[in-house]
Amino acid sequence: MKRTGTHATSRTSASRPLATKHASHPKVMEIVRLVEALSDSLGSHDGVLIGRGIARLLVDAYGERPQPMPRWVRELVAHYAPAKRKS
Repeated sequence: MKRTGTHATSRTSASRPLATKHASHPKVMEIVRLVEALSDSLGSHDGVLIGRGIARLLVDAYGERPQPMPRWVRELVAHYAPAKRKS
């Protein structure tokens, strides 16, 4: 079933980045939107933790294969990577 209207809803927290800001691959955008929707009632940090956990599971699963890791998995990992602190 194809979804229409894939823009973030007004319920999305202003402190949470929108799914389309950093991701370019459709799979990454959809996973980020799903994580945002699931964690809407949680804090934005909890959503990031969920996203990082999903990314880690995908890295582990694709790491077992002899083929290189798909680009979209690398993009998802980068999307949920901790922000570098400026010192």
